[in-house]
Amino acid sequence: MRVEEAVAMASLVEGLEAREAAARLRVEDLESRIAELTGTLEVEREAWSRLRVTRETARASPCGPKRYGRPHSRT
Repeated sequence: MRVEEAVAMASLVEGLEAREAAARLRVEDLESRIAELTGTLEVEREAWSRLRVTRETARASPCGPKRYGRPHSRT
């Protein structure tokens, strides 16, 4: 292998290593953001679930929503 070819190959490898490192950082950033969003999603799902249970309990209550001047809703 000639010197020029060796230099070109080294340059190619260095470029690939740099691109690989950048890709790794992007992946790590995305994984971190996904973990954060997953935590937020779980909190919001739990809040949604509690609200559904509360609504269903209020609907099943003998007093029901009419007690507060609102007709029963089908939604």
